[in-house]
Amino acid sequence: MATASNPPRLALPVSVVAMRAQAYSPDDKTVVISLTTKYSTAERTYSVPLECFDDLVVDLQRLNALDASF
Repeated sequence: MATASNPPRLALPVSVVAMRAQAYSPDDKTVVISLTTKYSTAERTYSVPLECFDDLVVDLQRLNALDASF
């Protein structure tokens, strides 16, 4: 629990070493992806709405524009 004397900890990012698209959902609204992380051989599977990928592309474009401005 965060308090004035004990601020909240920031979560460290997990290093992804492989990301694969497995399939579309039957309604074509989500994509099933799998991720493998640096410190695990286990492959985790997620169902991600297509809107999330749209948001990711926008974020990547924004980051690229910020990088280009320096």
